[in-house]
Amino acid sequence: MALTGPLVNVKERPLYISLFEETHPFYTCGDRVRGVVRVEPTLRPKRITVIFRGYSTVHDHNANGVTSALFNYKKHLFVSSGAHENFDILRQGTARDGKVELPFEFTFPSNVELPPPSDTGRTWWNSNDSYDHPRFQHSPGFVLPPSCASFITTNNPLAPRITYDLEACLDSTISDNPHMKVRQELKFLPPAPEYDLALLQPNLDFGTKLPKHCCRYKFIRTRKLLPGYAESSKLGKIRDVLVEKELFFGLDSFAEVPFARFNLLATPARILVIGSDIPVTITVQHLDRSASLPAPPDLFMRRIRVQILPAFHVFIPRLAQAGHTKETHEVARDTWTLLDKKFEDANPQPLRDGLTLSQIGAVPLARDKLLPSFTSYGLALEYELQVEIWGECVKREFSGIACRAPVQIVSGWNATPPGAELDADQVLVPELEAGPEYQELDPMASLLRTDTGRSFYEHSRPPPAQWPDFQQTLQPVVRRPQPPPYMA
Repeated sequence: MALTGPLVNVKERPLYISLFEETHPFYTCGDRVRGVVRVEPTLRPKRITVIFRGYSTVHDHNANGVTSALFNYKKHLFVSSGAHENFDILRQGTARDGKVELPFEFTFPSNVELPPPSDTGRTWWNSNDSYDHPRFQHSPGFVLPPSCASFITTNNPLAPRITYDLEACLDSTISDNPHMKVRQELKFLPPAPEYDLALLQPNLDFGTKLPKHCCRYKFIRTRKLLPGYAESSKLGKIRDVLVEKELFFGLDSFAEVPFARFNLLATPARILVIGSDIPVTITVQHLDRSASLPAPPDLFMRRIRVQILPAFHVFIPRLAQAGHTKETHEVARDTWTLLDKKFEDANPQPLRDGLTLSQIGAVPLARDKLLPSFTSYGLALEYELQVEIWGECVKREFSGIACRAPVQIVSGWNATPPGAELDADQVLVPELEAGPEYQELDPMASLLRTDTGRSFYEHSRPPPAQWPDFQQTLQPVVRRPQPPPYMA
């Protein structure tokens, strides 16, 4: 949700934040946030500061908000000395349009630096969390969460948010508007954490016995399993149907009907990379069959559906002074379908052991609202992958959920280790566009000009050699892959 009202950052306003976006449309850990604050000198500022911060906001059912700061940096760009009726900001130089530009630069941190708020006496520890692997964070040091706004519709009046922004504050001597603020929101996505590359592939080492949640037994009992059944006469097929129906009345013909029992399950990778194909392997285990069947029956897939199930957890601790109140833990769930493919009767898909999802059709992990998994103060985003399969065996249909497993979704790039040496082709020095001409105030002009027909302040252009000095201070920017368009 974009900012509205007096805080919105509009170029035509007397106070405006202009960003240098020469690298990418979003930021990640270690990226520099650079730009200038453009000020109208007629505001007669006494002090101009810029604040770079990250914070999360959650609300309870009564719309009571709790804001947790993740980090907070502050820089004073200008402090007036009180001379020249607070017009001494003109000493900073003016652009062609008469506005003063004050440069700033910040660096996105990698981890959260501030603890959760404790002024209200809230205890940021969920009673249902495990000690070794808590769902919600309660102390600083964890990785910054991504920007998040209206991810999933919740029952609260206001949706939780994770925001990163720049705020320019101006204190003026003008009585009509002594304080002025503007904010510029930034998009942030964290890099992927360190993980074992083996987690990017399905783990098919089930051991000697499958766990209970992996048992997807299918049972088929029909005389159609017998070899040569297709060549039997119509009278024989009618007799077989009658024999099968006798199972509902007695067990005399029980041994005459063959059966087959098999297990069908799908195994995904435990870590999924945004923008990459989802690795899933289908396992078919033929467990048991009648002695009259020389080989396991053929299985065919008629339909497959792959879905991502996000779960957005919102936690609000109770107040320490209000003993009767309880902590609030709400879970908002959704279902996103990534693949829903059907196979024609004339061309069914053979269902065999070791079949991969890439052999059926590439399924990239892409979605409009997709964000990496994260955990923060009072917020956590988790995912599950669900695979549902419809199939048939000798014209007997079966269906079921072959997989519903938790997965971790990460970004498509990794953080650059501190102190790592960069190759020449990995360094990008941004080129500066031809900026506006600047004028510099001559502080002695007011002493030399006394006639009222001329301007009280005299301006002179700086020599051209002064402009490249700013370009020499630019630091090289690491080139990295761009995110999918929906993340920009």
